[in-house]
Amino acid sequence: MNVISNKSLLIIDDHPVYRDALSEKLAHEFADDGIEVAVASSANEGLELVQNTDKHWVVLLDILMPGLSGLAGIKVFKELENVQQVVAISGLDEHAWEPKTASAGASMFLSKNSTAEFIIRKLKPLVTLQTDYVAKTESTDPKEFRLTQRQLEVLDLISQGHPNKLIADYLDISEQTVKIHINQIFKELRVFNRTQAVLKAQKNQLLS
Repeated sequence: MNVISNKSLLIIDDHPVYRDALSEKLAHEFADDGIEVAVASSANEGLELVQNTDKHWVVLLDILMPGLSGLAGIKVFKELENVQQVVAISGLDEHAWEPKTASAGASMFLSKNSTAEFIIRKLKPLVTLQTDYVAKTESTDPKEFRLTQRQLEVLDLISQGHPNKLIADYLDISEQTVKIHINQIFKELRVFNRTQAVLKAQKNQLLS
């Protein structure tokens, strides 16, 4: 039985064969979740689509395209209120680019050399679960904590007392990327260490 969802997945890639093949696989996988899969051949086309709908988007962005792409493209999409997650996709070296894309705000980096099954497994938590958590600060001016699904996963593992190396192994990312996510968590929560981050997350019900 299909369910109705207000969340959609957008694949932005200028290679039609890869884009259409991945779109077909993802549309089939997420059909029962009621999640629409859309495609765009450029970042500008994707921006127009996102800005003209009231859906909540998870955006897969090829970081090597003509025009707006790369780290700048990630930052542009992250600024949009109805974009919940940005996932970087590329055939570029994963170890070199994963930390850079994480620093720009991407939830994860997916290599184009990965199988469709691997990509689906990685995307499923982002696409099928509520991934933007909103909490109020103690200030009189309410402010949202906008943490990505990956940052919440890192924060949860921090709360369990795991060091960076174990977090990296568990999430299958580099230690450098873990450090980038932790720095972003500290910045978003406006704290200076792991203990403060966990206490603030618990107070604002950010941990599962």
